[in-house]
Amino acid sequence: MRFLRHIFVLFVLFVITLCGCHRVDNPCVKLFNPMINFDGGDTVMLDLDMKGVVNQGITIPSARQCDGGMFVFEFMGEKGKYYKVFYQNESYKFPENDELSYENFYGSWEDTDVEFKRIDKNGVIRDSIRIVGNPRSEHKYFGRDVTENPFAERKVQELMDAIKKDTLWNRLVGEQAEKNNITYERNLRLNALFMLKENIHHGDYNQRWKRNPRVGCYSFMLVVCDEEALKLIPDYIKNIGKTDVNGLYVNPYAFFANNKIDGVDVIFGSRILKTRAVITPEYGLYLDDLMSDASQQLYSEALFEQFFTPPSQQYTLRNIPVIQDVVSDVNPYTRAQYEANKTRFDSTELLYDYPVVSSEPGKTVHIDTTDGSLVLINPGNDDIDNLKKESTGIRTRVGFTYGKFRGKIKFPVMLNSEHIWNGLTYAFWMIHQDAREWNNRRPSKTGYVRKESVGPNPERFREYYYSEIDIEIAKASKFWPSKYYFNQAESHVEDASINDDVIFGCTNWDEACLDPANYSSGVFQMHYDEGDYEAMRWAPTTQAMTIRTPISNDVFKNDYYYYEIDWEPKSITWRLGPSPDDMRVVGYLSDEYSSIPDNQMLCIVTQEYHYSEWWAPVVFWQGLIPYNKTDIVGKVFEIVVE
Repeated sequence: MRFLRHIFVLFVLFVITLCGCHRVDNPCVKLFNPMINFDGGDTVMLDLDMKGVVNQGITIPSARQCDGGMFVFEFMGEKGKYYKVFYQNESYKFPENDELSYENFYGSWEDTDVEFKRIDKNGVIRDSIRIVGNPRSEHKYFGRDVTENPFAERKVQELMDAIKKDTLWNRLVGEQAEKNNITYERNLRLNALFMLKENIHHGDYNQRWKRNPRVGCYSFMLVVCDEEALKLIPDYIKNIGKTDVNGLYVNPYAFFANNKIDGVDVIFGSRILKTRAVITPEYGLYLDDLMSDASQQLYSEALFEQFFTPPSQQYTLRNIPVIQDVVSDVNPYTRAQYEANKTRFDSTELLYDYPVVSSEPGKTVHIDTTDGSLVLINPGNDDIDNLKKESTGIRTRVGFTYGKFRGKIKFPVMLNSEHIWNGLTYAFWMIHQDAREWNNRRPSKTGYVRKESVGPNPERFREYYYSEIDIEIAKASKFWPSKYYFNQAESHVEDASINDDVIFGCTNWDEACLDPANYSSGVFQMHYDEGDYEAMRWAPTTQAMTIRTPISNDVFKNDYYYYEIDWEPKSITWRLGPSPDDMRVVGYLSDEYSSIPDNQMLCIVTQEYHYSEWWAPVVFWQGLIPYNKTDIVGKVFEIVVE
């Protein structure tokens, strides 16, 4: 019987692995009901409660979703035996027989020091459990309790006063301010805020938000054993916060699938949990710590913040001194004007500058109270002596690892009737949540090339934090410069200036990690489903690879459109469509070609002025695109992660 029971357990694991959210309908499984306090059939559908999770972390369920904020489970128990319940995310995991299965999101009791519990009576045993962040209580995710805003004005002022009293520190602040051409008071504040930010990562408080639960489906596994068998179960399974002799965590699902122990019964729950995160502006918009003293409520609850990033100065804009809207019903920028402006101004009349971002919190982003959307504004220009191409954006404040990230967004129309580009790049993208060690990517066998590195022989690092996955939309050619089509006889040239297509760029920043078996540079083909995708890496040490897919400018004429990055442990798929049920694939890559990030990331939406050189071969030069006269406005309605 015991042998047959073990065969059954392996079969259940196999089916769950294949089917993700599908339950296994077997009489034995019905002995363990993991969520008796939730209605529903085989699958309990439960959206994540996103209120107050920014600095506390996500819990499933929350206290607002059920009394006590716990899943209540029950099973038939036998006096004198011991039990423990484990859970695992089934949607975004490595198979139990994969060496990376220890990376899966699994957990047990919230207090990892609570091991197997003794059964003191025969009959129905009722207990509770919930899914929390950092379920193994890994110390690298610890720090200070930041429930109360550590950047409150009172705390900032206290530290600024302390800096002033420290003679050496105060002198360095003054010298730094002079060097960076900012005021002493501004630099004093920046120093205080920097120190406050650093301090939150030092302490003994479990910052569960640094390893949030994953979205998707969860299974529950009940392990029951007798006293003799309990002695044979390793300490690192009894307490998932411990590691084996090699210093590695061991997935209990994998352990019980691969180790048969007499006296141990493994029973899977009769129901599956399926969850997702719906991120909306309903709790407000947080403005950057460095620029404002946010209220405690916004600090704790706002799921979006204004996104500030120093614009690149890789190139210099040599812009024509013209104020005119490219896309306009009144006076659109024509092709004849574009051509004429190539020679209309001499070098002394051109404006040599860079794109900028707002220096005023809330000026270029706000919440529209009529429809609940986040409004993104590229401000118009009315002063010929103060012309700016100003970028704008927002970022989420809750990090996730893996998921289908789908943005419901209204980007402005990009091309006018003569197919002239407004100069903006629209982006729905993701980036590492933090640059500290707690958020490093998986160690690489061959090493990562840091983002700022250049040259043919850069230094490589075993561990690195940088990760980025992009959707970038701009006016560009679907082809790359011809010289990168190594040994390909086919012509790859088009005049993209005469069509109504824009390019949907799909990029993964893998930091030139050589671990993938088919790592390559230049242009190469990848096949997925029924499509072929042309991927490009500029050079062997380029830290990213990109796929270009043409889409119609007409998508921006809709009230909104959906943009999706499907990030899984071994692949990334990019999609877009008019509804979540009508999405088409526009890009795909697997871990055979590019290293897939595994750290926690945030989602960003931007409307940015990029350099034309980034989209070679150049279709329209940014310097020949006028400064916009009126505001260019986009909207973000929601981001769903599922």
